[in-house]
Amino acid sequence: MLQNREKNFVSCVLYLHNESETVKNFLSEICRVMQENFEKYEIICVNDGCVDDTVEQVKAYLTETAHKPVVSLVNLSYYQGVESAMNAGSDLAVGDFLFEFEKCQPEFDADLIMQVYRRALEGYDVVAAAPKHGVSFSSKLFYAVYNWGSKSKGKLRQELFRVVSRRAINRVNQMNTFIPYRKAMYMNCGLKTDTIVFDNKKVSRRGHNQEERGARSTLAVDSLIIFTDVLEKISMTVSGVLLAALLVMFGYLIYSIFSAVRPVEGWLSTMMLMSFGFLMMSVLLTLILKYL
Repeated sequence: MLQNREKNFVSCVLYLHNESETVKNFLSEICRVMQENFEKYEIICVNDGCVDDTVEQVKAYLTETAHKPVVSLVNLSYYQGVESAMNAGSDLAVGDFLFEFEKCQPEFDADLIMQVYRRALEGYDVVAAAPKHGVSFSSKLFYAVYNWGSKSKGKLRQELFRVVSRRAINRVNQMNTFIPYRKAMYMNCGLKTDTIVFDNKKVSRRGHNQEERGARSTLAVDSLIIFTDVLEKISMTVSGVLLAALLVMFGYLIYSIFSAVRPVEGWLSTMMLMSFGFLMMSVLLTLILKYL
């Protein structure tokens, strides 16, 4: 059976943050797939400030399992969020292909892992597995706003995991030493990407604590500012509305000169001055956002 295994060296990065209930079974399934399909592999578990017994569950699995998989555990000193944690794991990975698992939720069949990998062998540098069901409203809203403001041809959506080639990782690292949002960087690196949408009949739900919600909100805002022109478009829209208001005021001024209508003294000039002032502020804000 050894000769039927893949020759490529693959790395798997697992993000861990309070996953004690699912990490043992999830890690076992990942190790089984790697063992059955690859000659050489490594698994890097990144402990992002877990406060439960997630780490103990990982160590327990490594003690109990028979085939002794190559598993490394990276312990971050404090909670840093999924992007920084996954970047830390990617920096240590040496595989030709890198699997990125951002949560240990068993919402997919194990066969999907190899399906995504085989699609990558067809010439795609980034292939993601995206769920069909169970996407929260906040995630749908974020991706809708992001895709509206993004100049990239590809569209982002919620993903459960992805496989990335070494070429894509090197390209992204050359683009920027700091990677604020990996999905956006992969989409904008210029290499071929693809997404496999699967029917996840089982949807796992795990609530986020205040620390996680704050980190996710900050990531969303940063991503919209860095990778899209959403704020610029909004500012331009406001500028257009204010310009229209200024033109209406000017038209009303001309009309009042040649008609019997006499507005309250000083009202029209005050409104025009305010409209012009807010218009200039909005135009200035648009220029700042454009080159920010």
